[in-house]
Amino acid sequence: MRSIGLRKRLFLLAAVGILPLAFMSGIGLYALALQQREQMERASLELSRALASAVDAELRGASYVLEALATSTSLDSGDMQSFYRVARPVVATRPQWRAIILARPDGQVLAHTGYPPGRSDLAIAEPESFDQLVQTKAPLVGPLRRGPRGEFGVPVRVPVVREGQLRFVLTGVINPEAFLEVVNRQRVPEDWVVSIFDSKSARVARSRANAKNIGTPPAPSLQRLMAAGVDEGVGVTYALEGDAVLSAYTRIKGSGWSVAVGIPMSSVEAGTWRSSLAYGGGVLLSAVLGALAALGIARSVNRPIAELRRAAQALGRGETPTMAPTDIHEIQEVADTLGASAEQRARDEAERERLLAAERAARSGAEQARRRLEMLASAGAVLSRSLQPHATLEALASIIVPGLADWCRVDLVDAEGRLQRALTHHSDPQKSRLGAELVQRLHASANTPGSMAWTVATGRSHLAHLDRPKDFDSARDHDLLTFAKAIGMRSYFIVPLVARGRTLGAMAALQAESDRGFGDDDCALLVELAQRAALALDNARLYADAQMARSQAERANRAKDEFLAMLGHELRNPLAPIVTALHLMARRGGGEAAMERRIIERQVAHLLRLVDDLLDVSRIARGKIQIERDRVDMKAVVERALELTQPALERRERPIEVDVPSEPVFVAGDAVRLAQVLSNLLNNAAKFTAPDERIVLHMRRDGADVEIVVEDNGSGIVPELLPRIFDLFTQGEQGMDRHSGGLGLGLAIVRTLVQLHGGTVVAESEGPGLGSRFTLRLPAVDPPPTADALPAPATPRPRRSGRVLLVDDNADAADTLSELLRDAGHQVCIAADGAAALAALDSFVPELALLDIGLPGMDGYELASRLRADPRVAGVRIVALTGYGREPDRARAMATNFDEHLVKPVTAERLFDVTDRLLDDTADTAA
Repeated sequence: MRSIGLRKRLFLLAAVGILPLAFMSGIGLYALALQQREQMERASLELSRALASAVDAELRGASYVLEALATSTSLDSGDMQSFYRVARPVVATRPQWRAIILARPDGQVLAHTGYPPGRSDLAIAEPESFDQLVQTKAPLVGPLRRGPRGEFGVPVRVPVVREGQLRFVLTGVINPEAFLEVVNRQRVPEDWVVSIFDSKSARVARSRANAKNIGTPPAPSLQRLMAAGVDEGVGVTYALEGDAVLSAYTRIKGSGWSVAVGIPMSSVEAGTWRSSLAYGGGVLLSAVLGALAALGIARSVNRPIAELRRAAQALGRGETPTMAPTDIHEIQEVADTLGASAEQRARDEAERERLLAAERAARSGAEQARRRLEMLASAGAVLSRSLQPHATLEALASIIVPGLADWCRVDLVDAEGRLQRALTHHSDPQKSRLGAELVQRLHASANTPGSMAWTVATGRSHLAHLDRPKDFDSARDHDLLTFAKAIGMRSYFIVPLVARGRTLGAMAALQAESDRGFGDDDCALLVELAQRAALALDNARLYADAQMARSQAERANRAKDEFLAMLGHELRNPLAPIVTALHLMARRGGGEAAMERRIIERQVAHLLRLVDDLLDVSRIARGKIQIERDRVDMKAVVERALELTQPALERRERPIEVDVPSEPVFVAGDAVRLAQVLSNLLNNAAKFTAPDERIVLHMRRDGADVEIVVEDNGSGIVPELLPRIFDLFTQGEQGMDRHSGGLGLGLAIVRTLVQLHGGTVVAESEGPGLGSRFTLRLPAVDPPPTADALPAPATPRPRRSGRVLLVDDNADAADTLSELLRDAGHQVCIAADGAAALAALDSFVPELALLDIGLPGMDGYELASRLRADPRVAGVRIVALTGYGREPDRARAMATNFDEHLVKPVTAERLFDVTDRLLDDTADTAA
């Protein structure tokens, strides 16, 4: 055996110890470099994932806020002003939001929080994603775009769908700075580069030189890496500054956005270079120190490597690696890297948990807001369905129970100010009956805080938890505690019902078997529900009051109409025999009492005008007055009005001056009513003008109108009376003798009739004693195309005598009318009532019957029916001669058994015209 010297052995020993160690160290360093590279790739990929989760959470949070805002009830009613007021605070609480935009599906912008309401010139800045949402009706995130003001923004869009139809598109525009803040919160090393790209690969944010590079595409090498089509990847690229970086990207599902993280290759390779230098130095040092150092070095290396292995295993298990310090730089660097990776992993997991917690909180908040909005919307719809107080209370209780509370109680203040039990509701009907019995029997004191009476008296809300000693002590009222024990009440919230400044009662929500409590949101929601319920109850009260007032007004109106009808009847009945007696006196001739007859005729005519005015006012008030339109010559109307006013004008010393055109002047109207208008104005002038003073009537064609002026030099009109001279019952001041008479109805009738003809009437006066001027203007019409041929003079029809049955319980009226008829050659039989009239048929068969309507016992309608049914008087003509002169009275008479309707007092000419016509018809029928 060849002997080897000690030095050689030591050298060989050192060589044997060093060379394998050197070889293995090289392999370890190579594996460490690969592991470090893989670790850096994993770290960068984990960071890109965390950042992608944070960006996705930011976008989803914006979408949740918009979805909550989309449930606003102002969008259901289309109230853009109300929506604008709701959206503005949302933008104000989110500094990184630029604006909230509401648009129709056709792209019309309805509201933009960045501009005042009412702007109509705004357009969608990024229509591509807008059109995509209109087609899909699903929330989406649009690409980065510049807005109208040149500012970058990211649109987050959600649909507003009602009943399956897309009503609006709601867009939130987010400042890209919001995503830069997401990057900055990650505390990324300064030499690392982080970029966020939208779905169109436009750069939204960059951790380095963000303002310069926003909106730019990825670097070409990064663009090639991301073009692979997978959701994430790692590779070496070149940053915009030209530096080689290890890039990792993650693409966000749904939005299509991407997050890229770049780590400088100098940082990645620094550890490998340092390890290589350490390796070479160790080999040289080992060669110099010799074989003795080999064993020590081996031992010093093996121990930290073993610890390094254990640390790597702990890191793989997700634990925090612990490793004692070592003097071997490479191993310590690897240990430090493992520790840093463990810390980074812990930070990433904590950040992910924080983001998930924030997302869950945002989702929960949005869900609670949506539930509150849905409940308020449901409350508004349910409470508006009825104007009955009980139905309103039932609707309110159905909303509160069981959604917010186990019980609902409502007490209302009655008309006398007493608090009455109105509702006790539970989802179980049996418990509702038990609660109703308890509240009827138990009445907590008004001095007890939280009682119904206390709430109504103070107008304050009260929240109490009976399991808390403080709240329990304040509620030590026997009746309140008895009620709480009976239903197992644990907490309650009571709120007053106040509407339009008036306290209507109190509402209480009670928690019992569910063991729930009341949060701030619950109390706010109950207050809002109470306000809406109070308004609904007050509306029901106002509706009931309005119905009662309307019923009372209708009863008063009917009573007024009946009174006017009865007044006309009672006034006409005594006037009828007077008028008939005057006709008799005129027919029999003789001038012994001519002056007295004229006086009586004038006074009777005055009374008849008063009665007619009263009935006309009644018809005007009910909208029943009608006019028959025809082409009317106003010259003929003036002549008729002068004829009607003759009794008032014939006593004047100075006759009225009439100035009318020589040619006809035509209007479209009712000749009778227009004559009534002019006669009222002339009568009014005659009343207030002395007999020797001037009254003038002018008429002329003025363009498209006919102007008629009645002017006098009479007593005039005081200035304060002029604005209301045409109102009902308005009169100037008169002396105690009331020589002018009247009821103040004539001018009111004048204005109504003129307005029905499409004209105007104006009163003018310079003051008391200076006369007055009434100007009437009516639309003129063209004259007929050809002059109408004058009708041939009618041949006077000979009077025909006949047998007349006269039935009237007014003896004077019957006697005078019978004398007038006998004087005309008729045979007359008088009866005072229906029974006497039927009995007279045995000896007298009439051809014509004149019946009063208001007969005692059997009225005129029943008597006419019996006459029609009696075969002895078949074909008899029946005339209603009555003081009831309203249009309904005439219509009723003509619709039953009467052939004609005459109103008392009737003129002799009118009476004879009717009797002759009907008797002729009877003769023709008999022939």
